[in-house]
Amino acid sequence: MEIQIIKDKTNPLLKRREITVKIQNKTTPSRIEVKNKLAAIANSKPELIVIEHLDAKFGKQEVIGAVNIYESEERLKQLAHSHLVIRGAPKAAEEKAAESAPEAKPKVEPKTEEKK
Repeated sequence: MEIQIIKDKTNPLLKRREITVKIQNKTTPSRIEVKNKLAAIANSKPELIVIEHLDAKFGKQEVIGAVNIYESEERLKQLAHSHLVIRGAPKAAEEKAAESAPEAKPKVEPKTEEKK
């Protein structure tokens, strides 16, 4: 997997770096692979990286994506969308978050009709 940084903008107001990347790979890479590789390139921690989107074009072996690298974990919690943070987390962390989060829909048991 080869990552090329197309655009790198520092946003001092939001205390993050906004990066547009182009990824050359035979298959669409996972978000965790992209985060780890980008962390090595940008000298950052993978926990502070949030992938906004990855767009793969049909028939091409390239993916274009938008990534935000936050300066601190506090800033990440304030600004980043929680569903994107969970989506980019490793599987073990996702399961723990799902267990600790309250369920959005209450469980409803199906009604059974009594025959007379």
